Amino acid sequence: MPKGTVLFSSRAPIGYTAIAANEISTNQGFKSFVPVVGVNETYLYYYLRSIKHLAESLATGTTFKELSGKVAKTLPFPLAPFAEQTRIVEKLDEVLAQVDTIKARLDGIPAILKRFRQSVLAAAVSGKLTEEWRGDNTFEVESLLSTIEISRKMEWEKENQRLNKKRKYKPAGSVENKLEISLPRNWAWASVEALSSKVSDGVHKKPHYVDEGIPFVTVKNLTKGNGISFDSLNYVTYEDHVEFTKRTNPERGDILISKDGTLGVVRQIRTDIEFSIFVSVALIKPALKDMSNYLEYAFMSPILQQQMVGVGTGLLHIHLTDLRKDLVPVPPIEEQREIVCLVDQYFAFADTIEAQVKKAQARVDKLTQSILAKAFRGELVPQDPNDEPAEKLLERIAAARKEAEMLAKAAKKAGRKTVKA
Repeated sequence: MPKGTVLFSSRAPIGYTAIAANEISTNQGFKSFVPVVGVNETYLYYYLRSIKHLAESLATGTTFKELSGKVAKTLPFPLAPFAEQTRIVEKLDEVLAQVDTIKARLDGIPAILKRFRQSVLAAAVSGKLTEEWRGDNTFEVESLLSTIEISRKMEWEKENQRLNKKRKYKPAGSVENKLEISLPRNWAWASVEALSSKVSDGVHKKPHYVDEGIPFVTVKNLTKGNGISFDSLNYVTYEDHVEFTKRTNPERGDILISKDGTLGVVRQIRTDIEFSIFVSVALIKPALKDMSNYLEYAFMSPILQQQMVGVGTGLLHIHLTDLRKDLVPVPPIEEQREIVCLVDQYFAFADTIEAQVKKAQARVDKLTQSILAKAFRGELVPQDPNDEPAEKLLERIAAARKEAEMLAKAAKKAGRKTVKA
């Protein structure tokens, strides 16, 4: 196909359009439109972009839809005077460039909001977010740490009773603080293990799935949107669930963290639905459930994410042994509540902007098609009565085609005579 051919994808997917910058060969997934003299190649390109939905509606097939060559030849084409084609192309280049700029800016906002949320979390667990609050409120963290240790022992005994065991209580091991991060005076560092009554993961062997039963949560159920997705679930029998929960029993207020696949996804359990988890999911039971909301944000923060997942290390798995040793900044419980309240407010603000951006993106996507449709209705640029009428242009195109066909026949005939001679 010659340079300037307009390529139109005609199968899986239909409607992607480009202009060949050089001579090119294509496969059967494209329909190639070679503009005749009097048809602006970019005008044709824009028109084909405008009829994407029409082409899709005319496609046929069972395994995948395809626009046949026979149908492609019958697509309607609004032929404008050549001078008007040029004006339409120039206007579309100008207007659609502006639309692309707007779209690029909108597309960049989610990344900005992601950085904003991370900045909020970083400020939250470093004490900067509540720096002004501490000026009017003074609480100490030592009493909280003592309460956590007492609660940890009580939860240990409850677990012994649940499992009908007599395990000796194991205090959390000491952890060396290698983090070069300063905390406010009345904060403290504590290991994940010291703040938890249990740090475990789900069943280590793929279970037998059933059509109906107890939901079985894996990494994919943590990575869909926010919260824990109970869509597209696998299920296990109640008997297997009872067996699995001897090791790990998820409950409201517990924290789930993905430890395989997409690492470091954090979700707090905010449901009373019974479910089991796979080995790819870690479970952290806060010794003090009043800390669940703060801990969820702490685990999402850069400080904990860098400890769990690292930066540029190519880590493929979070080990429970390492997770237990990770360090958490611990403010007094009163300050934790203030932190959660502030983070909720900032995140709600970001969520509102994100929703507005999605609506704007949808409007911009429709705007491109609206502008193209307007162009090929003859409404985008003014018409000039001095332009050669499209009828005359069509006559010239038809005459040129007829002449080309006659020349082709003559050449073919001459070729036959040469062979006979």
